[in-house]
Amino acid sequence: MRTYQRIMIWGAHPDDEILMGGTIAAHADAGAQVVVVTISRGDAGYCRAEWAETIADRRREEAAECNRILGISERVFLGWPDQGVRHGWRLTRLLIEQLRKHRPEALFTLGPNDRNRDHTAVHEMTDEIVWQAGENILADHGEPYTVPLVYIYSGHQGLGPSIEVDVTPWAAQKADAWLSQTTQVEMLPRIRERMAALKRLQGDGGCDTERFVPWHRNTFSDFPPLPE
Repeated sequence: MRTYQRIMIWGAHPDDEILMGGTIAAHADAGAQVVVVTISRGDAGYCRAEWAETIADRRREEAAECNRILGISERVFLGWPDQGVRHGWRLTRLLIEQLRKHRPEALFTLGPNDRNRDHTAVHEMTDEIVWQAGENILADHGEPYTVPLVYIYSGHQGLGPSIEVDVTPWAAQKADAWLSQTTQVEMLPRIRERMAALKRLQGDGGCDTERFVPWHRNTFSDFPPLPE
């Protein structure tokens, strides 16, 4: 797998990035800087009423464990309410600031084909924010920077063309990252069975892949852009 030196992943919730966990782990193993920007607190993701007051803190702890497992260099929490991620001027400026600060070679964002409105909101704001980050505006938010490549890592059903990446060597790490999200596993117990199968995959001779759809404004200087 060809890897970048610096990548950034935008997630609406603390565990969204695990959808591309194999690619994250592969980049981390190659020495890349991997920055995850988590927009919301994930504070709607609880299945027990008594967790309501502590869920945001618990999900931060789970995110820290995910960082360790996948090798994420830095995670930035923006603190938006879960189910409240919307395109507005405050969030726009914070995301511009993150792009300019970290200057990733590739940005991974969410797609339009998703029932979760927080996810589709991230998709809808991506084009404008990538454009504005490269403009000579908001001088107190860092030097202008245009990220060269943008990919959709989830919510891309029916979109294409796409890039399929073999992440089988990192499948067990991705499974462990999912299982570290204990509040979410309790809410969706079928995750345990799916992750057990994922952990057995390499030993059983199986293959795990992750699919990415290039952003419509991307310009590639070589071909193919990721796999070798």
